[in-house]
Amino acid sequence: MSFGQRLKTIRKSVGLTQADLADKLMVSVQSVSKWECGNSMPDISQIVPLAAVLGVTTDCLLGADGDEAADRKKLFVEIEQITKGIEKVYSRDDNAYYACYMLYQEHIKKYPLDFEVKFLCADSLIRVLYYGQNPTEEKDKLYLEAERLLQSVITYDRDTTRVIDAKQTLIILYLYRNDFANAEHIAEGLPKRGCIRDLMEIEIYSKKNDQNRCLEIADRMCHDALHDYLHALAVRARRISIAGDETNAITAWHHLIDSVKQSDGDLSVHTKWLYSAMNHLANKYIALSEIDKAFDVIGELTYTIILYYRACL
Repeated sequence: MSFGQRLKTIRKSVGLTQADLADKLMVSVQSVSKWECGNSMPDISQIVPLAAVLGVTTDCLLGADGDEAADRKKLFVEIEQITKGIEKVYSRDDNAYYACYMLYQEHIKKYPLDFEVKFLCADSLIRVLYYGQNPTEEKDKLYLEAERLLQSVITYDRDTTRVIDAKQTLIILYLYRNDFANAEHIAEGLPKRGCIRDLMEIEIYSKKNDQNRCLEIADRMCHDALHDYLHALAVRARRISIAGDETNAITAWHHLIDSVKQSDGDLSVHTKWLYSAMNHLANKYIALSEIDKAFDVIGELTYTIILYYRACL
């Protein structure tokens, strides 16, 4: 990677435009553009200020990288020593998290594109903000640093899972200051599947003390989870049937039927699972020449259809 390409990548990863960088260095935007295009190099006297503005070491800026794998291994050993014995979820030991933040920060100066460490650094900062007794002015700086780190991960990281984690963590950061507008904006970009968005919306409305809205979302989550569970049982039974394992297939279809009957869901929503299960189950019994059992299932299917028809009247 050329100096210009490296400069551009680092600049973008820390959320600066060419104009921002030019303003901080008191040079023209054209100068920054020429550096990044490889048409010129900054003066030697500008290297240290440039690295400082970008928050990296001069070695990093000039491409004189160290052994990143070895440095990461050493970093995580030191982090483990600091956090050993600490329950991370409930700990109020902000000193430990501040020490972790400092270690992560030093690593990022050398490797600004290590997005995993950026995410962990921001996570440590948020714990310091929530649990620490730092002066307000210092907390303001830590808040902005955590936001910058998370925005960098969200914008430039290619690890989709970590981007989702970073968005959730950014919501928690915004809730620290009751910044509901930004928290809700980030939540809108979270996936609906797996209740990821719902869980974060509950966090937001809980902070707003809107318990009715929290309950509404929780009820929807239960409904969606039940639907997914029944769907999974149907897929499982179908796969066993295709595999030709008749005995286990019958057990699997019965499992689906029993689960639908035991659910508290709306009959109109879950009846389709009964139709499917009973139809396949009757065919299995017919294939095994167990005609009486097949008729029993067909009779129950007929009763279910009539029951659903009456419910629709």
